[in-house]
Amino acid sequence: MTRTRTGTGAWITAALLAGAAIIAPAAARATAGSTAAYTTSPPATPSPTGSPTPCPAIQPPSGQNTPPTAPGAPEAVQVVMTLVRLRWAPATDADGIACYQVREVRNGAEYVVGTFGGTVTEGSVYLPWPPGSTRSEVHQLYVVAVDTKGAAGPASGSTSVTVYNDVVYPPSPSPSPSPARVTCRVAVDSSSWWSGMTTSITITNTAETAVNGWRLTFAFPDPGQKVTNGWSATWSQSGTEVTAVNLDWNKTIAPGRSVTIGFLGSHTGANPSPATYSLNGASCAR
Repeated sequence: MTRTRTGTGAWITAALLAGAAIIAPAAARATAGSTAAYTTSPPATPSPTGSPTPCPAIQPPSGQNTPPTAPGAPEAVQVVMTLVRLRWAPATDADGIACYQVREVRNGAEYVVGTFGGTVTEGSVYLPWPPGSTRSEVHQLYVVAVDTKGAAGPASGSTSVTVYNDVVYPPSPSPSPSPARVTCRVAVDSSSWWSGMTTSITITNTAETAVNGWRLTFAFPDPGQKVTNGWSATWSQSGTEVTAVNLDWNKTIAPGRSVTIGFLGSHTGANPSPATYSLNGASCAR
């Protein structure tokens, strides 16, 4: 399938980074060592983004050129689509640290995905989208310190970051609903700016049996409201009717458990909230 996007993802990403008050749920998971969850609330002020920070040419270590120590293993503190914000403990070196490089090994080759100044220990890098219609792609990120004489130290421990595709697929066939009666509750957190919006929807199964395969539907009150990108579900829109269908990894909702999905959208000035949400045809409580 050819990968397509609706809307203009670039200006939306820019608006997310510029508006510190806007919270966009992440469509990813981050782990360090075993399994560790990341936080999704944006920082109060934007963190540095990987840029062409000057870094000395890498020189081989020598008796007069001792490399820095390894930085601490990076922690993925925020993942928003392909933007990853990392934090690491500083390295030490008698000559001083000139820069930090965030690196990864991809297809057998090492890539520098972000470079930061020698006093910076937190910053953001962009990772590539998963290719084509691939649902997700895992990246192993680590940090290397380079001193003022060009000596590169050992790599830090690595952090695993999974980036999920933002493809909005065409409508899919309805999943087979659970044989038991579905009862549900939704909690909606939405922010709006200029002609854009971001919405997070938490679906809770309030029934006594699991929901195996789900389809959430709702209608925008205004015809100018559009879904442009979505995460954690297969999103589609026809007129004002919006549909979100489960992915393979979140198709089952156990009794009393929840899944959270979300989308970015656009509007023409009016952005009222949908009146009702339905899961597999059953209206959900608010």
